[in-house]
Amino acid sequence: MTKDKQLQILQQPDTFLRQPTQDIDLPISSDNEELIEKMIHTMYEHNGVGLAANQVGYNRRIFVMDISNERDKPQVFINPVVLSKNNIKMKWDEGCLSCVGHDNRVPRSVSITLEWICRHGKKQHKTFYHFPSVVVQHEMDHLNGKLIIDYPKVPLSEEGHQSSSGNKR
Repeated sequence: MTKDKQLQILQQPDTFLRQPTQDIDLPISSDNEELIEKMIHTMYEHNGVGLAANQVGYNRRIFVMDISNERDKPQVFINPVVLSKNNIKMKWDEGCLSCVGHDNRVPRSVSITLEWICRHGKKQHKTFYHFPSVVVQHEMDHLNGKLIIDYPKVPLSEEGHQSSSGNKR
């Protein structure tokens, strides 16, 4: 891996974005530690709230996110697995660092329960609600090779929706 801290974000129609990712071996290697640091830096540099490894050219089941107002609380998700989703849907205006200019209103579950390994190698389990749930679902879509442009296009002026304030994932 190069010493440069920022990674290049792949843009659709790059076919790499469509490939499902692979779990990484544990314990976490120094290469994966370095990748995680660079992903966090790249996410911040591009004003994103989330970034998946395949968006930066790595076929690894890792994503990072930071939904804090201060932008100083990055969370790392390694080998995440969805345990459950709420059947109640909400629609959010979503942008994407890999689909610039193709914002879409995507129906997402109000909550999602996830299990993953944190950057310290410990198993985690949590239910995310509302905006954090949207970010997790968006990044899980990436890890499974799905993009926001795969959802039916809904006019962003439609009422009865939530906005992610232009945040990109």
